[in-house]
Amino acid sequence: MQTGFFIIFINLYVIAYKIYAIEDSNFSNAWNNFTQDPQLLHATYSITIIDNSTGNVTFSFNKDIGLAPASTMKTVTGAAAFHYLGTDYRYKTLLQYSGKVNPFGILNGYIYIVGSGDPSLGSWRWNETKGDIIMQHWISLINGEGIKQCRGIILDLSIWPDQTQTVPDGYPWGGLGNYYATGSSALNWRENQFRIFLLPGSTVGSPVTVTGFENLPQLITFTNELVTGPPGSGDLADVYLAPDSTHGSLRGSLGIDSPKDFSIGAATPNSAIHIADELRQRMNWSKSMPIKIIYQQDVNTTANRITLDTYQSPPMSEIVYWFEQDSINMYGEVLIKTVAQITNSSTNRVLPLYCYNEHGIEQTAVATRDGSGLSPPNRITTSAIARVLYNIQQRASWFPSFERALPIANGIRMKGGFISNVLSYSGYVNKQVFSIITNNYNGVTSVMRQKIWNLLNTLK
Repeated sequence: MQTGFFIIFINLYVIAYKIYAIEDSNFSNAWNNFTQDPQLLHATYSITIIDNSTGNVTFSFNKDIGLAPASTMKTVTGAAAFHYLGTDYRYKTLLQYSGKVNPFGILNGYIYIVGSGDPSLGSWRWNETKGDIIMQHWISLINGEGIKQCRGIILDLSIWPDQTQTVPDGYPWGGLGNYYATGSSALNWRENQFRIFLLPGSTVGSPVTVTGFENLPQLITFTNELVTGPPGSGDLADVYLAPDSTHGSLRGSLGIDSPKDFSIGAATPNSAIHIADELRQRMNWSKSMPIKIIYQQDVNTTANRITLDTYQSPPMSEIVYWFEQDSINMYGEVLIKTVAQITNSSTNRVLPLYCYNEHGIEQTAVATRDGSGLSPPNRITTSAIARVLYNIQQRASWFPSFERALPIANGIRMKGGFISNVLSYSGYVNKQVFSIITNNYNGVTSVMRQKIWNLLNTLK
């Protein structure tokens, strides 16, 4: 009986080993083919795979080489946000006023909008956050106090007194002005972007016409240099509009077969001024009414303010969901600023310190210039990303919210990233945690993407 049991046990072990070996062979062959691909001839690439059940690294290549991660870095930012803030954290924006209202409805004081960094204020993603709904509510409250005129609008950004620069240093100049590179401040509005509607010309090379705008900030003008591109060329239009500026340029091309209602997203140069301008317009107040931004809190004026409304954002679980799903860079910058404030650190130190303090990862493995991954100078190792993803799956109470936030691409729950000549993916597949980053590949991005997906398919 003992001999028979031993033989059966050995046979089962051999069968199990062969199955594992076949799976490993599939991946190894795919990896060898991947590394010999001409698109990676001059590239630097890295991969780390961790077994969920043991925490051991089952495969790696260049795992400790820091690479530009693009948006796959959002996995670490999202994890840090949940760790420090929790899933139920909500931003609060205050509508206040100071002074007395006379019988004629003139307020001998100011309207205050006090920001907390809420990235969802005015967003179309939730019904309660939509800009029109918030504005209507605020106007109703102001009218309810009998206020018809006031001395001006003061935008209180003192919650982040040192964050006067809205765009990270690492953002590329060529992206500034496009919606994905918009800035962030203590007062964000309508996701700090607006739409520009375009109509291609009747012939290739003819001018593209700007037919309209949606949520255009006051005083913004453009020099339009857009031309009509050939059929199938699509959207190659770029917006050049620097923070705090009022004039920009539209350059590039738009395919001749683009739809008539085609639009592109542009970055709002100053989101705080934008929200005040919109309130001023809707109240029919004079354009000459002063709008002022303050970065330092005045105790005397704060004590004398009356709060009309305390607007609360959706919970952090919902904010991180859209941050990961739609890769909203502005959300990432706000999350980093929020965590920096409560941890008393600089924005560039938030993720290195989080990885070191909570995951035992060397701080030199993580060097960041933003919270979104958009800055080309960002550097992080696949080992660091994979280790964070493994650890939070094993021990974070908020992991279900994090997992839900990750997109599903190619049948795998993972967060991808793309900037010029950078492609990356990090996530979970078949009881494994992985992170893969490629830098400086050549050729067509969609082709490179499919090759990475084919490699990851062998892990399913």
